[in-house]
Amino acid sequence: MNTFRSPLFRQMLFLGWLVPTVIYGQSNGAHAGYQQRFKSGPTQVDLIELYTSEGCRSCPSADRWLSQLKSHPELWQDLVPVAFHVDYWNYLGWRDRFALPEYSQRQRRYAREHGESTVYTPGLRWNGDEWRDWRRATTPESRTVEAPGVLQLDVLTAGQFDAQFNASHAQSAEQSRTLTVAILGMDLVSNVARGENRGRVLRHDFVVLGLRRFAEQGAGKWSGEFPRPDQAASRYALVAWVTQGNRLTPLQATGGYLNQDLLSE
Repeated sequence: MNTFRSPLFRQMLFLGWLVPTVIYGQSNGAHAGYQQRFKSGPTQVDLIELYTSEGCRSCPSADRWLSQLKSHPELWQDLVPVAFHVDYWNYLGWRDRFALPEYSQRQRRYAREHGESTVYTPGLRWNGDEWRDWRRATTPESRTVEAPGVLQLDVLTAGQFDAQFNASHAQSAEQSRTLTVAILGMDLVSNVARGENRGRVLRHDFVVLGLRRFAEQGAGKWSGEFPRPDQAASRYALVAWVTQGNRLTPLQATGGYLNQDLLSE
């Protein structure tokens, strides 16, 4: 049973992108083993993207909504949450230390791809689609469950990875695919001294602290160096998702908490 889509979980939750240059990584050849493996099933894993800012007074509620997914039993199996901090509220007096202009550009590009007239925070996207009713529902209405294929991410030594996407027949490649790899920070705390959230202690999870995109190096294959975090956190996760061509809408995603020793190598 898919717990995340069950009526019980919907009730529980009710109570309670950077458009960087695609990196052409160099393959290191066949690897005898891996240190850690993340692997999806054939059914689409939901990529939930939050666009947020510490300079936005409406964003802390969305940050809390995303953070509660830490306790969900199907985290990483059925859903991959990520939080992109945008920089366009920094002018209000508080510079969000997690924000990058590239993340604001990502959000604007999403809007262009989907024919939307504006961007805003907090903004939620579910598998690429805009989702405005996250406060009242736990899943978007009229969504269908896809089976795009299996995405596997193998973490090697020295910050390297191998990835493979075994697409279903329905997802046969008519154009090259792109793999996005992100490192996320958990349990992050900021004491906001200025701006709309002045005097508040803000807590964040699933924050994107590094992001790289890789062009396909073979039929559904990628390898390279995964991004390192630009901020310290007590715990990290490594996630990846595959897209068609240079579009942002994800086909499949996977990830999980990263073993600390693999990050320190």
